[in-house]
Amino acid sequence: MSSWPSDELHPQAYRALVEGAPVVLYIDRPDELSTNLYTSPQIVDLLGYSVEEWMRDPELWVRSLHEDDRARVVDEHRTSNVRGERFVSEYRILAKGGREVWLRDEAVPVTDADGRVTYWRGVMVDITAQKHAEERLRASRDELRQMVDQRRELAQLLETAQEEERRRIAADIHDDPIQVMSAVDMRLQLLLERPERADALELAELAEELRSAIDRLRNLLFELRPVALDLEGLAPAIGMYLEHAAKDTGWTWEVDVALHEEPSAEARVTLYRIAQELIGNASKHANATRVVVDLESVDGGLLMRVSDDGGGFDPTAKPLPGHIGLTTVTERAELAGGRCRVASRPEGGTVVECWMPLGPTVEGS
Repeated sequence: MSSWPSDELHPQAYRALVEGAPVVLYIDRPDELSTNLYTSPQIVDLLGYSVEEWMRDPELWVRSLHEDDRARVVDEHRTSNVRGERFVSEYRILAKGGREVWLRDEAVPVTDADGRVTYWRGVMVDITAQKHAEERLRASRDELRQMVDQRRELAQLLETAQEEERRRIAADIHDDPIQVMSAVDMRLQLLLERPERADALELAELAEELRSAIDRLRNLLFELRPVALDLEGLAPAIGMYLEHAAKDTGWTWEVDVALHEEPSAEARVTLYRIAQELIGNASKHANATRVVVDLESVDGGLLMRVSDDGGGFDPTAKPLPGHIGLTTVTERAELAGGRCRVASRPEGGTVVECWMPLGPTVEGS
C-alpha cells in the first residue's frame, strides 16, 4: 500500500477532520480540574457554550453535571487522574439553556518518555437518543411484565372463583337432589320388600318428590350451561336465564339485540357468564322490578349493558361479604381482553357495561 506524501497532510486537513466529526474532541491538563487546553467547536451545538466559555471556566464542566450524577462522575474523574488510567463514563449534563444531554465521555492519558501524563485526549459523544430509547424500552418491558403479572393474578383469581362455584354446585347437588333421590330409593326398596303395603297416595308422593328432584337438577344444569347457548346463540340464552330468574323475583325483563354478528363460541361463553353473574347480583341484592340487557356491536367488539331499577350501591365502597360478583365480572372481561364500567348510586339503579372482542367470526352468522 502506498503512503501519502507528507506535503499532502496539510494542518488544515487535520482541522477539517477534527471539526467535522459528529463528536466533541478535547485535550485537558492532568490537574485536579482537568483544565481545558482545546475543545472542538462541536461543543456549541452540543451544549450551547462557546469554545471560549468552555475553556475559560475550569469548573464549568463540574457545575454542569446533573446533580444525580455529579458525585459519581467527579469521583471517577479523580480516580482516573490519580491512577493515570483511561476515563470512561456515561452521565447527564445540563446544556446552557438547561436542556439535559446524555454523554459518553472517554479520555486516555498521553505520557512523555518518562511515563508521566502530559495531557488527556478525550471525546464526548451525544448518546441522548440512545438513552431515551433505552428508557422507553425499559418502560415497555416493565409495563409488559406488570401486564403479565396482572393476567396471571387474574387467571388465578378467576380459577379460584370458578372452583368456588363448582364447590357450591357440588354441595347443592349433594344436599338437595341426591338426598331426595336417596330417600326415594330407600322408600322404594321398602316397598319392594313389602309390596302389599304400597298404595296410590304413597306412590304419588314418591313420584312428586322424584319430579321435584329432577326439576332441581335441571335448574342446576341450566346454571352450568344452557343448551340454547350453543344451539341458538347468546341473546336467546340470556333471555332464558332472565325468564328463569323472573320466576323467583317477579321482575319484568327485556333483551335488546343490535349485533352485526354472533360472537365466537369462546366469547359467547364468557359473555354469558358475565351476564349470569350480573343478573344474579340484581336478583340477590338489588330488589329490582325490571332488568334490561342490551347487546350491540361497538368498536369491533360486543358491548353488553345490563341495567336494573333496583336499590343501587356505591361502586367506590368496599364490597360487602357475599357481594364479590362484580370483581369476578371484571376479571373475566379483562382476562378476555375486554373492560367493564359500573355506574350506580344508592336508590338509583345500576348499569354495568362490558365490552369484549368478538373473537373469530362464527361461520354462517
